[in-house]
Amino acid sequence: MDYGEPVFALATAFGWTILIIVIWQLKVRARERESERKHKERIMAMERGVPLPELPEEPARGSALGEAWSQIRLNPKWPLGAGAVFLMLGIGISLALFFSGDAYDRSKASFGLIGVFLGIGLWLDYFLTRR
Repeated sequence: MDYGEPVFALATAFGWTILIIVIWQLKVRARERESERKHKERIMAMERGVPLPELPEEPARGSALGEAWSQIRLNPKWPLGAGAVFLMLGIGISLALFFSGDAYDRSKASFGLIGVFLGIGLWLDYFLTRR
């Protein structure tokens, strides 16, 4: 029995999850360090008797997913680019599986149609919802 494929799939899934958590933690720590630095500067200014500069208003932070979604929606043409990427990825997967010498891989060539239809759906979303 070959356990290579399931192990690889699990390692990939958990690896990406761990990578995302690490990146998120690094961003949180950077924000905390920046906040501490500003606090120390204000304390030092108070000790010296220097008038305190006004604190810049920080934008309200929502969830990370909400921030990411709002950043994507800034560009109204994002479905065109994402659709093109998914379309080409799906076509590439389908062609690679179809032209492989293995009959099993050839039978799975329709797997690439997921990307093709996702790309077409994103294009339709853009063309049907644009103002």
